[in-house]
Amino acid sequence: MDLAKPTRLMVALAGCALAVLLNTGTAAGQPATPSTPISTPPPDSSGKGDEIVQTQWGPLGPADRDFMNRVKTAGLWEKPAGEKGKAKRADQPKIQEACKHLIEGHTLLDNVVNRAGVLLGHTLPTEASDEQKGWLAEMDAATGDEFDAVFANRLRAAHGKVYAYAAQIRAGTKNELIRILSTQAMITVFDHIKVLEETGRVDFAGLESPQPLAPPPPVNDSGTPEATGDQAAEQTANPTDGVIPTVPQGTRFTRTAEQGVFGDNNGVFFGAIAVLALALVGMRMISRSKKSRRKSRSY
Repeated sequence: MDLAKPTRLMVALAGCALAVLLNTGTAAGQPATPSTPISTPPPDSSGKGDEIVQTQWGPLGPADRDFMNRVKTAGLWEKPAGEKGKAKRADQPKIQEACKHLIEGHTLLDNVVNRAGVLLGHTLPTEASDEQKGWLAEMDAATGDEFDAVFANRLRAAHGKVYAYAAQIRAGTKNELIRILSTQAMITVFDHIKVLEETGRVDFAGLESPQPLAPPPPVNDSGTPEATGDQAAEQTANPTDGVIPTVPQGTRFTRTAEQGVFGDNNGVFFGAIAVLALALVGMRMISRSKKSRRKSRSY
């Protein structure tokens, strides 16, 4: 009996089974077609002032719009700050590293906030604020160690405030795209905080001290916290029951964070691994059987 043929047959069968499983997993792992068609609202249709606008991704309120504006203007001055640092302090590796992170991080955030602005019908700022332009002017005027101090401390103080604001938005926004944007902002800003502190030029004594949280609201007879005036008004104005947000395919607005390590198909992946393992064990057994037969024939 030619044992090479069964071996090749087992390998071929295992390969086919593995391919079928992985192809099934790939097809099942693709983002589902949104149940609601993605539509692009007209510019400036996202509301103004205290207005709350209903969108495909949930209510969009004044804090959501303000947050998008702040993310956009942050990139409008922090990317130029990184470019100034790269040009002025080429001999300082830690400043160079911080500049690299600033430029790359805000390039990514720009892509996300620009997309969010289009999908939500919100027109974003195109210029940094006067205060931010003033900080850039300080960096233009400074040289050497003075530049390092201005660069590190202006940016670190600004990032600390933005990080706290992003966390506040992430905790309370009812809009799915703003949750995605605020999550990315927190990741990026925290990375920038770390590299700025690693320059060794941050004056921690000059940072604003954190304040304790306000006491929790009183509890009513049913054991649930009572909503304050602002909270009650927001709950009335921001109904979320029945809102099923959808996200566009092929963009960063996907739900990968809610999936497993291998998407929605961990079982399919591990099933494929099991098939491959069984095939290897079978090949090993056939190989041993072949050697045993050869030994018996030699006698």
